[in-house]
Amino acid sequence: MYFGNFGALVRQSCTPARKLGSGQKLYGSEMPKYVDLSRYWTEDKNLSIQKAREKTGLDKRTLSAAKKGQLERGQFETLFKLRDLASELAGKPLTLEEIFEDD
Repeated sequence: MYFGNFGALVRQSCTPARKLGSGQKLYGSEMPKYVDLSRYWTEDKNLSIQKAREKTGLDKRTLSAAKKGQLERGQFETLFKLRDLASELAGKPLTLEEIFEDD
C-alpha cells in the first residue's frame, strides 16, 4: 500500500496541540454539554448509585453527577460506560449523542 507523501501533508497541516483554558470550548461551541442520564435513570428503575458503581466500575461522584445531568467532563472510557448503563436502563441501544444535553 502506498500513501504517497501523507506524512509530510499531516505534518504541514497540523498545528501543535495546546491545552484549552477553562473558558474555552472546542469547535466554537457556545454552550457546555453535560452527560445527563436523568431521563433514563428514573426512580422507577430502582438502581442505586452503589449498584451502578458495581456494574460500571465508575466512582460514585461521576455516577451521581451523570444521574443529575451535571457531568461536564470525563474520560472517553467513562462516556462509553455511561452510554452502556443508559442503554440498559432505557431497554434499547443508545448513541453517545443521546446521553448529552446542552446547558
